[in-house]
Amino acid sequence: MISRIGLSVVIAILLTGCGSGVRFVRTDETLYAPKPKNAPVAVLSGDSMDPHVVLGTLTTAKKMKASFNDRSIYDEALGDLKACAREVGADALARVTPRVRGEGMDGKLEVEATAIRYLTRATTVTTTEASPAGSN
Repeated sequence: MISRIGLSVVIAILLTGCGSGVRFVRTDETLYAPKPKNAPVAVLSGDSMDPHVVLGTLTTAKKMKASFNDRSIYDEALGDLKACAREVGADALARVTPRVRGEGMDGKLEVEATAIRYLTRATTVTTTEASPAGSN
């Protein structure tokens, strides 16, 4: 019974969103520590050329509404995706794709992105071998 509850919790964690209406579907089983709330998250329209691992896919939808300030619906959606990316330990959002569903104020803006974590580059240590005794 306890193992079923544990399994249910793990599945729920893997499929749940990060809050604010964001759905996160994990594709990498490695769990990373969350990033600080003010950590930068890069936003890429395409793929990253730097070595990275894909953590999963993030999706959010925002109801279209009139915006009378300097923050658009897209900015709000991107802010929610970045917050979720930080929670799962991602460094960047790649393949960010906004789509409008519906028309006018009845429509929704859906934004999908791939959460990635950059791989640290291994330091190469080179050693010099001493020449054998007596050889010059």
